[in-house]
Amino acid sequence: MTIENKEACTGCGACYNVCPMEAISIKEDRYGFYKPVIDEQKCTNCGLCEKTCPLDNYASKNNPPKAFSLINKDENIRLKCASGGAFSAFAKYVLEQNGVVYGVIYDENMQVIHSRATTLQEVEKMYSSKYVQSNTRDTFKQAKKDLEDGKYVLFSGTPCQIAGFKSYLRKTYDNLITVDLICHGVPSTILFEKYKKEFMQNKPNEKLININFRSKIKGWSNNIYTNITTNNKQYFIKAYKDPFMKSFLCNIAINASCLDCQFNKIPRIADITIGDFWGVDDYDKTLNDQKGLSIILVNSETGHEFLKLADNYIKITEVPLDVVIKGNPNIHSSSKAHKNRTEFLEELCVQNKSIKSCVKKYIKTPIYITLYRLLPKFFKNFIKYKILKIGK
Repeated sequence: MTIENKEACTGCGACYNVCPMEAISIKEDRYGFYKPVIDEQKCTNCGLCEKTCPLDNYASKNNPPKAFSLINKDENIRLKCASGGAFSAFAKYVLEQNGVVYGVIYDENMQVIHSRATTLQEVEKMYSSKYVQSNTRDTFKQAKKDLEDGKYVLFSGTPCQIAGFKSYLRKTYDNLITVDLICHGVPSTILFEKYKKEFMQNKPNEKLININFRSKIKGWSNNIYTNITTNNKQYFIKAYKDPFMKSFLCNIAINASCLDCQFNKIPRIADITIGDFWGVDDYDKTLNDQKGLSIILVNSETGHEFLKLADNYIKITEVPLDVVIKGNPNIHSSSKAHKNRTEFLEELCVQNKSIKSCVKKYIKTPIYITLYRLLPKFFKNFIKYKILKIGK
């Protein structure tokens, strides 16, 4: 088998999981994105990988979605999550049915991987956004076995990962609920590895424990902070000063497949889609208590039934779909590449230059934003509410 279009490949892992000869491995390419690598000595040209690739073999059969705002009724859990705690509520319900949850965690080496959870303690590692492409490893195989053993399974991931998982399964299961994310795109794993290494460079007596790119230390929607935890200290960095988040948000280091995503569309791929309710204040400020608010899209009958079952854990309000799309354009469209993406990745990943130097060279903050950040708070509020009329 040959991979015809490596740039379109999302690295979802479906081909790796389906190969009966274990001839496929998932490895990082030159820019740090997961791609399949085929061992021609083991390959028998059975064609299963080609039949399973979601790019050619999977299209959503879901309905046009209904949109809801959502908060987790457990305030303590909501504060631990990136937005309103939708995933945590859904996972808790599934576990209480003796089910299994699949999601993304940091492993013991701070690598971003898909993992299987059967306890709330294990699910807690899946809270909050990782903003890095996860390695799905053999979780498709594990989840299929759980499904065939009759276990209730919640499988979460990016839209391409859910498409890959469904294509791998090749049939529907009544005991499966899938959850995808409103995905901006996945950044390079090399970028993430360098970010960790450079941050810890002058901290010889500290060990990196956790990175939360969506800390709520200053509330949910007003200011985004990165919270980095070591064995003896907490660090908080404003997103616009964090080189990783700057790179992520301006699309200078995301996967080529994300720039023309086949799965960020309506109808959506999963039974339920989750994300942040950005722009809620323009619609209804009373929904925003600054503790985090999720938006969910219910895309299938399975999703609607599941939402009813999870009712005791959540508070929902139906909202117009167009309101949600306005604040989350990645619901139905791809992110646009930064004009210097190739040069940035080449210098960062191939020439091994520092993140700091690459960010300084290629990511320029518009002067009007720099000036706005220097203004006193009352001037900022005047511009936001009187001139731009944000939240009015």
